[in-house]
Amino acid sequence: DMYGRRCVTRTYQVERKFAGLVIGTKGAGIRELEKIAGVVNVRFDSRREGETCPLTVKATSEDVCDAVYNEVQERIDFTKQKKRIFSKAPRPPVTQVYIEIEENMKICLKPKSDVQNSKIITRDATVKRYGNKETFLFSGYEVQGLEDGLDRLQIASDQAVKLDWMQMNMEDLKGTLNAAFKKMNEEERKTFDFNVSPGKFTFVCNNERGRKYIVPDKNGNVGKECFKAKNIAPVYSNALKRNIYPEVTRNLQLLGFSNLNEGSPEQFTIVHLLAGENQERFSVVLALDENLEELSEKSDQRLSEEKKKAIEDVFKAKTIHEVMGNTHLYPKIAFHKLSLLLHPDKNSHPGATDAFKKLQHAYQEMLAGKSNSAKSLDIGSVPQPKTDIKPPKVISVKVQKRKVANITFFSSRILDMRVALTTFREDPTRLTNHIRDVLNECWDKRDPEGGILTPEGRSGIFIQCLKQVTAGHIWVKPIETKYGETVLQVRVKEMREKIENQRDWQECVEIDMTIIMEEQEKEHMEDEKLASYIMEIRKVW
Repeated sequence: DMYGRRCVTRTYQVERKFAGLVIGTKGAGIRELEKIAGVVNVRFDSRREGETCPLTVKATSEDVCDAVYNEVQERIDFTKQKKRIFSKAPRPPVTQVYIEIEENMKICLKPKSDVQNSKIITRDATVKRYGNKETFLFSGYEVQGLEDGLDRLQIASDQAVKLDWMQMNMEDLKGTLNAAFKKMNEEERKTFDFNVSPGKFTFVCNNERGRKYIVPDKNGNVGKECFKAKNIAPVYSNALKRNIYPEVTRNLQLLGFSNLNEGSPEQFTIVHLLAGENQERFSVVLALDENLEELSEKSDQRLSEEKKKAIEDVFKAKTIHEVMGNTHLYPKIAFHKLSLLLHPDKNSHPGATDAFKKLQHAYQEMLAGKSNSAKSLDIGSVPQPKTDIKPPKVISVKVQKRKVANITFFSSRILDMRVALTTFREDPTRLTNHIRDVLNECWDKRDPEGGILTPEGRSGIFIQCLKQVTAGHIWVKPIETKYGETVLQVRVKEMREKIENQRDWQECVEIDMTIIMEEQEKEHMEDEKLASYIMEIRKVW
């Protein structure tokens, strides 16, 4: 090693079901093993497929390596012995965790097996990172009259009363957003993602006898440190059960939202992966259709008859009103709706780029106050589409993705709400030929329902999350704010997902809400204005 000591390396196999005992909470188990005298380092790979996981020990002698493995075996034997002792014992009382939010008012959490009618899906692969622990869910309030309506999903009107865990302080919200903006560089300020996702916090902790109480700090806040002190990890889940989908769409209609792509919902696969020596993070969007190999010109979702006609109409248009579809829709909504048909990423017609430029020109002219009869941009005649074009297997690559702010609203309603500000860089060139080849090979071997397989361990690529969106619907509604009229967008995605080494697909729904903003508005966004937008979204959900 670096100190000139002679070292040996030995690899042992450990049953996958005991991985949590080896890793421990946030790697504490590994760190304990590395404290054994003579140990240089310990590596445990739980990402590989199979019933066992390799435990690799580097130490000053084979005896020290064996000592590390023996320590792991002692942990396993102790756990097995505990199970034998308690397997025939009566089941202990249900563990409960109470979070005190004010005097005489507490939130009660129970193991997920004891919570009925939960609308969220807990991601078990995520929970396993914390070792051999259990997931707890929101069960209700201890004070009578504040019980959550667990029987149905509720989307609130402006007048509905929401019961928060604590009163939201607008100054704190603006301060958090201001700190997030300071983390962004000039380019990130123009392109950041702003999303609000309904979901629910789950809580990972030991299922022990008795009760645990989470008490607010001296400022009255329930923060991470309060949970950490009780060895509890809050984990937010925005994966919702499929059975809420009909009620969500019905409520969006009642609230006056319009579905922009009802006849042609989005279809794509998102892959979050780590690759390379430095384990760089990538977010890759794969082909738009499930059955890529069988695609013909007629079945290519990016070259449908509707999209061909949209291209032709824009090329023929003589005025900006004709370009915008002769519609009386709010201009931002009309532009957004046509973008779904014309943008080159979504339309493989050779005239898509010029048509989209013409649309952008017409939209900017309308925003500048020009009359509907103003002349549109001349882009020549419509080119003929090429035949037998198949969509690319990789259509988007995001790198350097980071969340600069996560703000969660706890509510007495069935779902909480998380606000996320994310920055990233779109850079397809960062995806090496090796990564592309591996992803394409996984795509070629996808299952009958279009799901891609996890690459083999020796590929050097680790997939953290696979999301196959089977139907993505975009709903919009103009809303009035103190800063003028704007457009609220709700994206509802029916999908199935795999997290890390999860073997089976999990059906779910994800919902993302945002305010449609131009690049210029984002660049000059202030914390007070964005805080106002967040509160407007809260009124709807």
